[in-house]
Amino acid sequence: MNNKYQKHIPVFYEGQDDLIGVLATSIASVCDNTDAFIDFYILDCGISKINKKLLNNLKNKFDNLSIEYIYIDLSQFKNLTPWRGKFWDCYARLLIPDLKPNLNKAIYLDSDVILLDDIEKLWNENLDQYIFAAVPDIGYVSFVKYNAIHNLGISKNHIYPNAGVLLIDCKKWRKNNITKILFDIAYQYRKHIYIICEDILSIAFNNNNYKVLDNRYNLADRVNEIVDLYDGKISNDYINQEWLNGVIQHLSPGKPWKMLKNDYNGNTLKYFNLFWYYAKMTEFYIGMKCSFDDYLIKNIDIKKSIKKYKLFGIIPFLVCKTNGRKSIIKLFNLITILKIKRKNNDI
Repeated sequence: MNNKYQKHIPVFYEGQDDLIGVLATSIASVCDNTDAFIDFYILDCGISKINKKLLNNLKNKFDNLSIEYIYIDLSQFKNLTPWRGKFWDCYARLLIPDLKPNLNKAIYLDSDVILLDDIEKLWNENLDQYIFAAVPDIGYVSFVKYNAIHNLGISKNHIYPNAGVLLIDCKKWRKNNITKILFDIAYQYRKHIYIICEDILSIAFNNNNYKVLDNRYNLADRVNEIVDLYDGKISNDYINQEWLNGVIQHLSPGKPWKMLKNDYNGNTLKYFNLFWYYAKMTEFYIGMKCSFDDYLIKNIDIKKSIKKYKLFGIIPFLVCKTNGRKSIIKLFNLITILKIKRKNNDI
């Protein structure tokens, strides 16, 4: 324990090699924005020794953190529904209060979040006797809602939480045997569970039996799918105001380590540069940057274009049509005289 800091905040992540650079970036953003000492607990769902070594090097950058790895045997979840048909690590967060019985309170963060402000603001939120707190999921799309209501028995008035950021009263969780309740639900509804932790928590804490946090604690750069729900309390104006007071950003669905712009509106991802600012503080920056550049090259969108070269400024003499990586030049737009196919490394 570092004696320089009077306040320690326990923060849990789930970790695997596939997103280790993103996880490191998230940790860097927490440390850079927070005055307190952060005790990081990484639920080790498959992290190699070398990646742990590189992750631990964040201690050379910041003096307000410790890192402890807690091995999670994913085989214990094999009889449950995996996320996207192959990932079971999401269940690990449901074990948190039992993994550290000395903790009365804890924060859980998805790997793909960055801090915009001091995490102590979330830590200081009053749970008001609730067992956990979370932010409404503005990505509660119609088919997820239909499944929740018709197959999982969740109230249509229930405010569906996003489980990417959780504030947990670990003491109450253990006292009420919540872990067993959640895993019993996960098994009972395994044929209809879709958004894993969100569905399970919504069944167990139906009718808003949890502390609903302001969206500033889990902001997502996406379409507000719940603008017409909950009596209009989560309007677009409200979300825009929350961005001005943002504390935590969830990098979903747009992933700044893969893309520059959103699919839904074509705008540059919110705080794209901030993500890379924190990524540069980690040992994984060069690899992430190379992967990003390679991804852009392979997925570059070369728009269709037509150029006409006119004879006497009137008659189309040569017409050049470009579509994707192919260019075709036609004489009088009738006779093909040249075809050009661009290589993958041509930009």
